[in-house]
Amino acid sequence: MPAAFSADRFPSGGAARGLDLSRRRLLLSAPLVLTVPLLGGCATAVPTSTHLADALGSRLSAGDRAGFYALFAGSAGAQAVALRMFDNLLDSGATIAAASSDRLSVTWHLPGEPPVVSLATVTLAGAVVDAIEPVSTGTEWLSDPMTVHAEASLVVASARQDESARWLTAARAGLAALATVWPAGQRRTEPLIVLAPSDLVGFARYAGADAQTTAAVTVVPGTTASEGVRVVVNPVAATNAVTDAATLTHEAVHAAMGSPRLTGTPGWLLEGIAEALTARAHPSVAATNAAAARAAVAHGLPNALPDLSSADPSGYALAQVAVDAMVAHVGWTDVFDEARRRSTPAGGRIADAQVLTWYHDELARLR
Repeated sequence: MPAAFSADRFPSGGAARGLDLSRRRLLLSAPLVLTVPLLGGCATAVPTSTHLADALGSRLSAGDRAGFYALFAGSAGAQAVALRMFDNLLDSGATIAAASSDRLSVTWHLPGEPPVVSLATVTLAGAVVDAIEPVSTGTEWLSDPMTVHAEASLVVASARQDESARWLTAARAGLAALATVWPAGQRRTEPLIVLAPSDLVGFARYAGADAQTTAAVTVVPGTTASEGVRVVVNPVAATNAVTDAATLTHEAVHAAMGSPRLTGTPGWLLEGIAEALTARAHPSVAATNAAAARAAVAHGLPNALPDLSSADPSGYALAQVAVDAMVAHVGWTDVFDEARRRSTPAGGRIADAQVLTWYHDELARLR
């Protein structure tokens, strides 16, 4: 699981009765079992030498498929790993190094993506590779070859054609909607990188134990040494073109802001910005969030800013209200600046007490 991420999480079952929260709720037919299959047999791990890492890297960069395969054991499992690794890394600008006695550090990237530094454990059979198992995220080079669609502002990658097509359509629609409401003067990192894992286990590598109730996450893939962020979508989320597009709009805001790296910024502010812009871009989200916020304050105003640590589905709607109130008083530029400043030692300039007053005033108008 990455050190920092932004996720859309929702409770299963009937926690959202009466509200249209299908954008964030996943309808799964079976419970999730978080198991990750091991690649290879029962050989024991032995030190991975710099020599082996250098050999893998040099043969890869030379396009020497036969020589690369020769560094792996002759078993079907080991050769399958060699094939996937070679095909996925061949045109990715990859470098391979020995990270420790039994680990490889593989630096690679999808088209248009900054470098991703990933880790994997190597098991040897004698002097050749018997198995490689992922340690970090960002190890799609161990998976089935991906279909990658690259545009100037968007890259969508998946090993499944159906998922690639689905999320390409959603991302295009989500970015188009976001462009109509994006605040003037705010920078956006391009291209947006969207990864659709093949299955729930692949998604769980990024979303962790909450994968079953998570629609998408925006993450720093691999290790903290990686330079970019990715949006990773859940391949078993219920298919709906409208909600898929809204989900991608929300996550595109996080990606544009680099939210996973703003570890000192409170969740209500980061999620509130993403929801406020998503609501402006998608009328269905605006209506759903307004209803959720009114229901949440029907019996009284909260005494604190939204707490998103629980599974309460009204949290995002209330975070949107808090940010809308801030925007009304100080404008988008100061709201974005505040989100970034709160993740620095200098801290923010707008006191929570002031935001709480604005928030209460905005909620009062909803009642």
